[in-house]
Amino acid sequence: MVNAMLSSRAETMIHDYFNLPFQGLQEVRCPYFNNTRANLRAQLRALVGKGTPQEIVEEARIISIQYQAGFFDKNGVSCPSYKQTGQSANPEDLRRFLIAHHLGIECSGFVTNVLREHFKQTKHLDFLKKMFFVSPWHGIRWLIARLRPVENMSVRRYADDRNTIRLKELTSIAPADVIIMLETGPTNKRNHIILITDVRPEAGSTTVTYVHARAWASEGQFGHGVSRGTITISAPDKSLLEQTWTENGLVNDANETYLEAKKAKRLEIRRVTA
Repeated sequence: MVNAMLSSRAETMIHDYFNLPFQGLQEVRCPYFNNTRANLRAQLRALVGKGTPQEIVEEARIISIQYQAGFFDKNGVSCPSYKQTGQSANPEDLRRFLIAHHLGIECSGFVTNVLREHFKQTKHLDFLKKMFFVSPWHGIRWLIARLRPVENMSVRRYADDRNTIRLKELTSIAPADVIIMLETGPTNKRNHIILITDVRPEAGSTTVTYVHARAWASEGQFGHGVSRGTITISAPDKSLLEQTWTENGLVNDANETYLEAKKAKRLEIRRVTA
């Protein structure tokens, strides 16, 4: 393995999800929102868990004005205090506002928006135009997928051999690769995807950094959102689950991301073939 990272544009997109670009208020981490659980369709990307950071911010401003929440002034700048109470606003208050109004990002939307920037910079293409969604014979479904590719890019699309290739060796892992987990969760109905951002060889091991959008059960109603973790590969001849997964200071069985990977019926490292 060689030391490698995502493109600068992709890293900027990740940074903006971890620090939503609200003018006047920093360190607002994007919450998690899954549109399939809310049963929403044919909405703006920001309303179905697929928006870019800027789209989420713009929608938050619109909703704040609509409901007179007082988070922003007439110019869209985050206010230092609430209109209703005059008390100081803070990033967590704004996060709760986003969650209450179903504004956030889900796992495949997050990965797709980041990878879109990565491939635009490194290969000068929109990788979504090369993705297989459905056959043209499906008519209207094919057209909708082409018109709304981000909204139609799911974990199963990334697991499709027509869109990605499976990596069988841990030594092959690189930035922009994804780890997919199919049929995981308490009822084996959840699919999840995480994105590899950085690979750093060290003495006797390799540290793989990942990012994703997730909701841990232990974090309750307001703790979820985009998150970063590492997988320390110290035995590359063994499976992915036999490495050390660390996130939020929690390791392996204490780490809910690892537990989802462990429970998944399909756990694979895959690479977009764009």
